[in-house]
Amino acid sequence: MRSCARLKTAILCRHNLSHLPPGDVVHIYDKIMALARQARVILFTPRGHASWSMRSQMGIVQVSPAGLRFWFALIPVLFLHRSQYDCIYSRDPMLMFFAVPMKVFGKALILEINGIPSVRAELYRRTQKVRAPGLTPLICAAMRLIEFFVIHYSDLVFPVTEKMRMTLVKEYRADVKKVAVISNSVDAAIFRPLENERKRVRQQLGLLDETVVLYMSTFSARWRGSERSFKVMYEMQRKRKDIVFLVVGSGPLLAEMKAAARNESLGQALFAGAVDHHLVPFYMNAADVYVYDIAQVPSELVAKEGLCPTKILEAMACGKPVIAPEESELEAMLRKSNGGFSASSIEQVQALIEKFADSAELARSMGRNARRYVELNHDLTRLTGLMIELIGEVVSSRRG
Repeated sequence: MRSCARLKTAILCRHNLSHLPPGDVVHIYDKIMALARQARVILFTPRGHASWSMRSQMGIVQVSPAGLRFWFALIPVLFLHRSQYDCIYSRDPMLMFFAVPMKVFGKALILEINGIPSVRAELYRRTQKVRAPGLTPLICAAMRLIEFFVIHYSDLVFPVTEKMRMTLVKEYRADVKKVAVISNSVDAAIFRPLENERKRVRQQLGLLDETVVLYMSTFSARWRGSERSFKVMYEMQRKRKDIVFLVVGSGPLLAEMKAAARNESLGQALFAGAVDHHLVPFYMNAADVYVYDIAQVPSELVAKEGLCPTKILEAMACGKPVIAPEESELEAMLRKSNGGFSASSIEQVQALIEKFADSAELARSMGRNARRYVELNHDLTRLTGLMIELIGEVVSSRRG
């Protein structure tokens, strides 16, 4: 098998990686940088969408301004640079659609699926105010057709959960031999226990011995039900004063939540707002327990995609126990790691927070378990190496 270091990979990305707010964009950036450390990478991106830190790690082709022009310019640009890569990788089925013609030139197509765009688009258009809501069935049907086409023509497909793998096999008729689950990952060298930063951030926030519960969200999608989590705060306010809620993030819904907190005279909530991604590990370390921001997960999304959120893995890597929604794969992970609990209701979330508040040693012990589990099963460097090894085998077989 050819050396992974010699593998030349073209990466297609339309996200703006020049600015990294917490969220999915950061995780895409981390994955691309991890690939660049273990293989030769050339990134195809809209003009101005690559950060300066990426330029020394990989080749960058700025195709055109963002938007439809970028999409349609990909075909000729990929053709012109075809000698510079062996395979094409993307996390975006819509972009990969424009790379399919490169199979004629022997290029392998590698698709990582972190979520199914048509499913999420349908959910978003049902729950948000959008233009022409009557077009939702047509738009989502067109997206599903593109997804089916791309999945069929890809040489490898990497879903991040087992439920997603089953969806691809059953609904998209993906070849089971070409589908391999590689779960979400976290850079365990960055997200790790940091005792000095814990003390520093807690001092800045005016925290002493209180149990700190961390909520972290973009507060942008109403379907996530994040506002329901604030009901826990209201109940805690009435019952005890030794629990503080640290809320990190921003978004259109946050103003509503802060107003509700003021109306409830909620003195136990600290709103840090949006923070740079490099500060996220510090805030996670300042907390004692992490509560995943989704209070209600739409059943159709769980059934088709499953749950393996990177934010949960980041918190576990920082040595924090997690309280997460009840979902079979996520519940199995928390049970196997002994690094947290699943909750099916707001009342259960509240009871689990009190359980950790009443036993600091339980929180520390489960946090240590969570850290060990992530190091063994979700480390970014290790999983990236596995992905590159599988890609290398496909590229070698095509050349053979």
